[in-house]
Amino acid sequence: MLNTYRGCLVGAVLGDALGMPYETLPARRMERFSPPAFGRAYRGHPNHDLLPGQYTDDGQILLIAARNLSDGWNSEEYAKELLRTHNLNKFRFPDGVLFAACKRMESSKNLLESGVNSDSAGSLSLAVPFALAFRNRREMAQALVHACSITHTHPAAHAATLGFALLLNTLLETRDVDAAFAALDSAAQNMDAELYTRLQTAYRFERSGMSVDEASAVIGTSSSVYQTLPMAVFLCRRFFMPEELLSAATTCGGNAGTITMLCGAFAGARFGIENLPGELIRGLERAGVFAELADKLYALGEKPDAEEETEEKTEE
Repeated sequence: MLNTYRGCLVGAVLGDALGMPYETLPARRMERFSPPAFGRAYRGHPNHDLLPGQYTDDGQILLIAARNLSDGWNSEEYAKELLRTHNLNKFRFPDGVLFAACKRMESSKNLLESGVNSDSAGSLSLAVPFALAFRNRREMAQALVHACSITHTHPAAHAATLGFALLLNTLLETRDVDAAFAALDSAAQNMDAELYTRLQTAYRFERSGMSVDEASAVIGTSSSVYQTLPMAVFLCRRFFMPEELLSAATTCGGNAGTITMLCGAFAGARFGIENLPGELIRGLERAGVFAELADKLYALGEKPDAEEETEEKTEE
């Protein structure tokens, strides 16, 4: 299981770095499979200063949240770190909602109630570390929705982030792909009817054999969770090889960094880190740091069981 935890966290950042050069670009037709490779964005692109293998703001948020969770989640410290990174101008092409929330924190001095009512996909990266840190899904849901609200208050953003976290958590715990997608669907159905409908449409398009470039045009690849998440799950259901999944995700354009991040997290959770491209992991920024954080989050989730065993022995 530790192998899939590492795969999930490292895979998410790997996907973000792979999709980085293609953010905001039009979708590309996938004529034939070509192995995924890191690249550099064209000059003038918001990410043009990033080197091949570097991640975007999604990876930064994932890192901040994972470190916080590994020490025991503290919402105020998470918000402070977001604001600190913003004030240092260190965010890499930040999601507009994240930027706006940080500006509100700065002006209002209210760290926990400066979220923006937007369906932007900027909170989706939180799904990954939260899925790893919790065994109790009810506790995870409460903590994750509150964490999302620090920057995003829209119900669809909460539904998408929690839904994807439940998908990953279920997949890691059960190895059952169908159960994982059922967990996502249940969250969407209960929290945001439109998101649920769009997910079902994406599944239907995938079953019909629709090509990736056609799906990109019809489902959409904007920064809204109503497009980003359905496009990602279309790809996750279509491809069964991590390299093919990651390669296809980079062709989507639009919100390619986040879409490929979601696909990387799914591939790593499903197949483990040993089945992700080793050469790419070696070239990924801070890959070792993320692998260590995955180990810590795995151990964090194991603690309650160990404590229960100790209590049982004491009672005996």
